[in-house]
Amino acid sequence: MAIEGNRTDSGSLDEAVEHLKEAEAHLEHAREDEAKAEREVKEAIHEIEETSQRDEVDVHVIHVNELEKATFKEKIHATLQQVWNKSYKELKLERKPKDVFQTASAQPKSLMEHLQLTLEQARDRKVIEDFHFGIASETGGA
Repeated sequence: MAIEGNRTDSGSLDEAVEHLKEAEAHLEHAREDEAKAEREVKEAIHEIEETSQRDEVDVHVIHVNELEKATFKEKIHATLQQVWNKSYKELKLERKPKDVFQTASAQPKSLMEHLQLTLEQARDRKVIEDFHFGIASETGGA
């Protein structure tokens, strides 16, 4: 701003005020955009959480010989092998070489030939009826 004596250059002052108004307008638009982006992020997170919950099922497992039970959430896209592995962690038991993963129905069915299937595939193909599983250990005998 040029000062001549006690006078200011009004043209420069007017330009500076106009630039300030433009900057404030840009700032207001930026704040609106930021608020909109924050809402969109919250909505996306909510959508992800809902989708994730829909893709999870409650798995129930019992170790037949130890009479230990556990229930845990698992993704519907997890394989039976992954469910079997996690079952040991949830039961706090170690796998034995002759353990068998099976359905927990009245007439248990071995799942050893189907471990590569996901829970969803196993259900859709009628390999399992529900998400109740058993682990049986071969016991010694005479």
